[in-house]
Amino acid sequence: MQKKVWFLTAMLLILTLVFASCNQKKEGKVNSKDIPTATDEQTGEKSGEKKEKSGETNELIRETVVYYQDDAGYLVPVMRKIPWVEGIAKATLNVMTDTPEQQEDLMMMGLKPLLPADAKVLGMSIRDRVAMLDLNRAVLDCKDATAENNMIQGIVLTLSGFSTIDKVQFLFDGKVVDSMEHGTKVKDPIGPSDVNVEMSDDATAQGAKVTVFYQSISPSQYDYLIPVTRVTSSENSTLETAIQELLNGPKDSDNMTIDVPPDTKLLGAQMEKGTTYLNFSKELRDLANSRDSEAMVMRAIKMAAMQFPEVKQVKVLVEGKDYAESTPLDSTPVFANEYE
Repeated sequence: MQKKVWFLTAMLLILTLVFASCNQKKEGKVNSKDIPTATDEQTGEKSGEKKEKSGETNELIRETVVYYQDDAGYLVPVMRKIPWVEGIAKATLNVMTDTPEQQEDLMMMGLKPLLPADAKVLGMSIRDRVAMLDLNRAVLDCKDATAENNMIQGIVLTLSGFSTIDKVQFLFDGKVVDSMEHGTKVKDPIGPSDVNVEMSDDATAQGAKVTVFYQSISPSQYDYLIPVTRVTSSENSTLETAIQELLNGPKDSDNMTIDVPPDTKLLGAQMEKGTTYLNFSKELRDLANSRDSEAMVMRAIKMAAMQFPEVKQVKVLVEGKDYAESTPLDSTPVFANEYE
């Protein structure tokens, strides 16, 4: 009899707990253990990733490469120091939006934000290395195909700079669309693609691609570098090919330049004890006549070389001897452009 009473008491207790749980769910209440906490994937942050403190505010910041567009329609990467807040990847999109504040920040550089003034980020989450980015439909109203493609590509390139993001799935007012007004396909998750693509004079259909950097000057006389993905005639993407294409100069000479002295040649490239030596002909010495040109050319050389993972440090030689540049390559920024 005592066992029976104990059994009935236990059953009543279980039923009471079950009904209480059901009522809680009907009322929209969720147990705290069911609420997902903010993770690295949701915020775009990565544990252990380099953080830096601002000297003025003592806040944590992240050096983030953000893409903008110049007057000629080229995508331009700029390193900006973004406050390290929860959801920093989403916060980064704010500095890509055409607000009065960003217009003022970018005026000197002669660059334009990629997102229109009325753009809104309705939501963003990251799962399985794919960022689900929900924007309002105002962003669909781009003036032309170049602006439309640059906006999508620039967002993808910027967000994929975060270690937790490989691709971006675009949604507009919560819905996936096949393509935008000017034909840019956005139905499936999009990964980073080649930026500012052009063909070399002797390019082949299966030619290797290299990234080179050319100089442009804003109306306010601000110098910046534009990355160009050049399709070549080479079978393999090599350091020598990249440097040679840099020396060949830009095809769009109306909007880009590189002040490499005429007839400068690459005599060779070799790696020794972690340092890559680039040996140029004697013409390169003429760079010393212009310190500004020298600084931009050296940065372009360094950026072209550093695209290859095996290159850790770059040393420039002229006819086999050290080139005594005014700005040593070791102190040259590792970013193509920096916002100051």
